Amino acid sequence: MNEIDLTTELSNNFKEEQNRFFQIDVLKAFMILFVIIDHSLAFANLQGKGFELWQRIAIPMFLIIMGFNMGKSFARDGKKSLKELYSWSYFKKKFWRYIYPYIILYLVGTIIGFILLGVAFPGTFNENWFLEYILFQKSLLEGPGNWFIPVLFQSILIMPLLYKAFTKWPKLSLILCFIIEFFMHLVIFSIVGELTIHNILLELNLRYNVLLFLSAIGMGIWFSKNHNLFSKKNIFVWILFPIILVYMIAWDFFGFRLAIDGAEIIRGDYNYLTYLYSAFIFLIALKLIPQNPKTKIAKIFSTVSGATFHIYLVQDIYFSISYILHSAEWIPLGGLPIANILGIATNESYINFLLLIVNWFICISCGVLWWYIDKKIRSIRLEKKIN
Repeated sequence: MNEIDLTTELSNNFKEEQNRFFQIDVLKAFMILFVIIDHSLAFANLQGKGFELWQRIAIPMFLIIMGFNMGKSFARDGKKSLKELYSWSYFKKKFWRYIYPYIILYLVGTIIGFILLGVAFPGTFNENWFLEYILFQKSLLEGPGNWFIPVLFQSILIMPLLYKAFTKWPKLSLILCFIIEFFMHLVIFSIVGELTIHNILLELNLRYNVLLFLSAIGMGIWFSKNHNLFSKKNIFVWILFPIILVYMIAWDFFGFRLAIDGAEIIRGDYNYLTYLYSAFIFLIALKLIPQNPKTKIAKIFSTVSGATFHIYLVQDIYFSISYILHSAEWIPLGGLPIANILGIATNESYINFLLLIVNWFICISCGVLWWYIDKKIRSIRLEKKIN
């Protein structure tokens, strides 16, 4: 790495710090808490309890934030051509931010898998092994939320192209994001049909596709140009929000599904309809939360926000171990049991709340520590290169 590259990297890091949105830090911190709640409640029946309206917005919100941050980042850099956007510095930055930590997770998870399961590991190999473990890069010890990793990696490949499209044809690009995602749902509907125990693996593999999340990422890029809640450019969110809210209430509380002969036309609860609900909350948060408060709590939020990917990886391993060791204890309980590394199984609300706090503490503290060490190592490396 030459001196110009080092100067550029330091300059980019400084720009990011100077242009941070505290609102984004707050959203990311709460969303990672929601992710841990979701995986803590993996053995509970959440249908009809309202989780769709708050806790399940975590991944859609992360997708919108992903598009928003990349839109802001590309705009700050001033790069316009695809050659500039698909630069070596872009891929290098993404490698150290996402791929390098994931490699560590992959190695650690594989070692833990062999320790816990012995010769039975990996017992998840099947006829789709190439698709799952080579193309989509699922880790051998597959934890909850592991599906998001290949989607994230694919987003790295398409993000510069998306940004370029939004720069030249913003309205058309946003509409196309929704159309492409809509047709991807139709493709899965036509291939899989009604979801059964026999085709669920095929369904899941088809969902390892960033095109199924395109509208959320696209809205993030759109908002990076103008995130004013009351802007005319964002009026479509206001118009569609009441309709989407009714749909989500009907989906969660009354079991409503848009389906033909039992086969859902819209697959799951992460789709172009539910993303609009999260988009409205995103705009409200950016409007109401101050952008740059100078308080100690702001530092806490920014730290957790910076470490969200590392926390995500830690919780993947944490819940993998918990499920392997103790899953049989939670399945027959019913109610809202909290999955935990201690193997405690109860329906007592106050105990489960304490267990949730334990899950938060372990996942967040370990993730932040890992992130801090990574950051420190990279800082030392840069200093040595400069000197």
